[in-house]
Amino acid sequence: MLQNLTGDDLFSYLLLLGAGSSDRKYLLCEGDSDCAVLDPHLIENACETVPGYGKDSVVIAINLVDQQGLRNVGALVDRDWRKSRHSISALATQTDHYDIDATVFFTGNVCQRLVSAFCDRQKVRDFLTARRLTSPVEAATKLALPLGILRKLSFDNGWGLRVAGTPIKEVVSEEGDTVDTGSLFDLCLKRSKAARIGPSDKNSVAAALETEISSVADASEYCCGHDLNSALAYLMQAYWGGRVSKDTLERSMRGAFSCSDLASTRLHGGIQSVLNSSADVLFNCDAARKAQMGVPSAREAVEESTTFESLTSSLDP
Repeated sequence: MLQNLTGDDLFSYLLLLGAGSSDRKYLLCEGDSDCAVLDPHLIENACETVPGYGKDSVVIAINLVDQQGLRNVGALVDRDWRKSRHSISALATQTDHYDIDATVFFTGNVCQRLVSAFCDRQKVRDFLTARRLTSPVEAATKLALPLGILRKLSFDNGWGLRVAGTPIKEVVSEEGDTVDTGSLFDLCLKRSKAARIGPSDKNSVAAALETEISSVADASEYCCGHDLNSALAYLMQAYWGGRVSKDTLERSMRGAFSCSDLASTRLHGGIQSVLNSSADVLFNCDAARKAQMGVPSAREAVEESTTFESLTSSLDP
């Protein structure tokens, strides 16, 4: 049902949930995956995530929230190339990287933990050493980057190429460390129903793609989460002895995203800001940590008890 809601419908749905009339906070997100990442970390009775299924619907709804002066609703939008057609309210914060899954992928050692759990350690080490790569993150990013660059170029130039869902195994070299840009163009063009360029543009597009790739200072800003996980799943299956599907890997990534991982992101403070609440009010880890601050550990209690008994016994006549 929610998948078909417009921004105005989404705003009305928020009012039905209690926006503006309850103490509970509501965080609008672009999709279910955003909610799946954040839900384990939020205090359920204090804050509820609401999927809006699209940037424009979320932006329109949060703008209406702002106009109506509702202060218990905020929004999270992806930092991607698909900009909204509407100005975005200050009640919206952005993901650290391209989208929520890319933010999870590049935060802390989430990726490394998953590779260690699913793969053969020696195979991973041998692969990275042979290709002079420093980590699984770098290996997957190197494969995902050309897709991200092509997506941006297509967006900027109106090429209409379908990059999303590209089968990574069909464009990767035999060594598993590079993407053939010509094959990538051919495949994306073949999968596009409304492309505004054709086979004759292949050389110029490939040249533009190579030029853009060589000028990238921070690859993480170009890679979407789906491409990164697709590349990582391919490497795990083809080279690292890890039998795991892309879907399972994505879900595992979200599950491995810990409290400390979330706390290290800009997103953590951004959510607090747009919802005008402190961390211990919104996030269950922070609330638990605050509650435990005044509770002595078992060891401290024993030591204090032993010290007290020793002191009183020494005072006995």
